[in-house]
Order: sequence, then C-alpha cells, then structure tokens
Amino acid sequence: MPEPYASAAATERTFGRRQIQAGHALMMVVGRIIPYPIGEVWAALTEPDALEKYVGRPEGDLRRGGNYELPDGTRGAILRCDPPRLLTVSFTRPGGQTAELEVHLAAEDSYTHVELKYASVRSGFFLINSDSGEWAAGPGWEFFLDHLTGHLGGEEFQETMGVIGWSSLEGEQLRLYEARNAQWERAKEDWDHEHEAVPGLS
Repeated sequence: MPEPYASAAATERTFGRRQIQAGHALMMVVGRIIPYPIGEVWAALTEPDALEKYVGRPEGDLRRGGNYELPDGTRGAILRCDPPRLLTVSFTRPGGQTAELEVHLAAEDSYTHVELKYASVRSGFFLINSDSGEWAAGPGWEFFLDHLTGHLGGEEFQETMGVIGWSSLEGEQLRLYEARNAQWERAKEDWDHEHEAVPGLS
C-alpha cells in the first residue's frame, strides 16, 4: 500500500468515554491528515456515488434523521450532518451491537484533518486477537481512512471494501494490520494508566 496514507506513524490514536443510545461507551479516536481539501473529503464521505467506489453504495433515506444500509449489511441512522465538518451516524454490523461513528473535519490549508470517533459498549471492540477472526475497530477504521485517501487520489478498487474486516487481509496488509493492532494496544495501556484510580481517592 503506497505512502503516505498507509503510514502507521501518521495516525493519532487515543481513547475516551461517551454516552450513546446503547449506554455508556468506550470511545476510540483516530486522527489523520489527508492531503486533499475539506470539500473533496466531505464529498467522498457523504455522496453515494463516491462511497460506492470504495465502500459500497448506501441505500435508504440519506438525510438527517433517515436510515441507511450498506451492501455488507452495516446499517444505522444519520444522527447529525453539518456540512462540511461533522457527520454522526449510528452503526450496526450484522449480528453486532449498535455503536456510533462521528467524523470531524477541519481544514488545514489545502489539507484536511480527519478525526474519527467510534464508540461502542462492547468490551474490547477496538483490539481483537487475530485468532478470533473478528473485526477490530482500531485497525479497521485506519484501513477505512486508507481507502478514503486512495479513492481521493484516483485509486480504483477491484471490489469495494465494505467496512473492512481484518480476516480479508494477507501479506503486506496483514502485517500492517498487526503493526496497527500493536499501536492500539500501547495506546490503550497509556490511556488506562492515565485514568487509573489514585490510591486513597474514591
């Protein structure tokens, strides 16, 4: 996968807490600078014709308050849409629990800072042992940003990625997945250390 968008070092990784409809959730935050103007990035994230080329064409009532569904079975509701800076959707994968995805865009000259916040009440969703064959949100959303950037750069995909699962990866991409998984593990350890209870305090 060509640079710059596959670079693990170029990605910001952190955690937080957030209240979503499903309950009190752990939130992972992934940030990255994408070398395209904010209007182009917003269009690639929200226009069905663009999404069809690297994710899959969404169907449904594609406006605030409406519902959507992707070809891979991912579905949800459009909770907030403030062009070209903020998009919030609920997000349910087949057989999974409902989560929320929020994307913030900020213009930085001719580039765009993308901050993606994914919140779920499911324990350990961000980091999953590779033997399980399950989707891990941390590396998974990084691959989503890779494909977004590739699409903006004119890359054509033989098949749309859907919301990517690690088990479809092999070779160099699988090694990249494992490296990112390790980065998320360290980020979670750092976050846990920063938020651990102080002895003697309630």
